[in-house]
This record gives sequence, structure tokens and C-alpha cells, in this order.
Amino acid sequence: MLVSFSALAGGVFIEVTDADERRPSDRCFRFDANGNAEYAAFADLIGNNPAPRWFGHVFKEKDFIFA
Repeated sequence: MLVSFSALAGGVFIEVTDADERRPSDRCFRFDANGNAEYAAFADLIGNNPAPRWFGHVFKEKDFIFA
């Protein structure tokens, strides 16, 4: 999965899609020290949500291409 870095929410990697603009449903990933990924929706990170919901996922850092 191709992702690009963004300073949003303290630093996340946003999934690169074919869309010209970011969509509310775009996934934003962060990683723990063991390389496990979790994600939140783009809309949750740009709004005034003080505690966005992060979802655990089966992806590992090795499953990503970083741009």
C-alpha cells in the first residue's frame, strides 16, 4: 500500500488513492515500536475531535511503500 507522510495529528502516513483530493474516509496510519499499524479516518483527524478513534489492523510496516 502506498502512503505519504503528513504532519497531521503529530505525524501520520495517509493512504495514496486515485482521488485528486483527500476524502473523509481516507485511512491515516501510525505505527508502534514493533511495526504494527493502526489507522484513523482522515475526517476524524482534521475535525475538532479531541480523541479520534484508532483501529488496530493486520498490516505491518513491511506491507507499506513510503513516499
